[in-house]
Amino acid sequence: MTDLLEAQRLSVWYGRARVLFDIDLRVGPGEVVALLGRNGAGKSTTLAALMGLMSRVSGDVRLNGESISGLPTHRIARLGMGYVPEDRRVFADLTVDENLAVGRRPPRPGVPHWTPDMLFALFPNLAELRRRRAGQMSGGEQQMLTIARTLMGNPALVLLDEPSEGLAPRIVDQMAEALGAMKTQGLALLLSEQNSRFARSLTDRVTVIDRGRVRFHGTMAELDSRSDIRDSALCV
Repeated sequence: MTDLLEAQRLSVWYGRARVLFDIDLRVGPGEVVALLGRNGAGKSTTLAALMGLMSRVSGDVRLNGESISGLPTHRIARLGMGYVPEDRRVFADLTVDENLAVGRRPPRPGVPHWTPDMLFALFPNLAELRRRRAGQMSGGEQQMLTIARTLMGNPALVLLDEPSEGLAPRIVDQMAEALGAMKTQGLALLLSEQNSRFARSLTDRVTVIDRGRVRFHGTMAELDSRSDIRDSALCV
């Protein structure tokens, strides 16, 4: 079976400084893969490069077997890849309902078709706030809204940058439950995380990145046996 997303020898530069070094990773259809590492390891840069947001990049990125290297971000999104950045980019002056309407796209063959009712079942907090302006919501509520708006585009794969970062423990639990439900629906996820405990219950495989280089590919169980990687490259 063809991988949904495959990156080979992905490298990124900021000016003259190289910050990613030949990153290889893949995500299969309906699979959840976690990109783990400490703050500053290169996780967010990796996701941004996959989404076409970095200006100086080398390597090959393929979505459904077709190269998307060099494509602008809006074209990558139209091909079925969603992106949830760490900084919760909501439309502050729009209500929850209006934010969701902005994200609406036609159904996509072979992937889940998300409706507002489905998203309110996924994030019950949003159902109670649907007429509230996004700028008046908490950080956790804004994170839920950003994910829900992305799902309105009916992507085949969603990149999530630090989805548990800065959230209260109760909201982290709700977020983990929602991501698990998304996986059950058949949605593929690639999430960057410092919190390996959060990723543990969700992921099929993990990639550990440290100082812009891949240190490990495998399952969480296999990572548990690698104390050298856990001690040097992860927040555990």
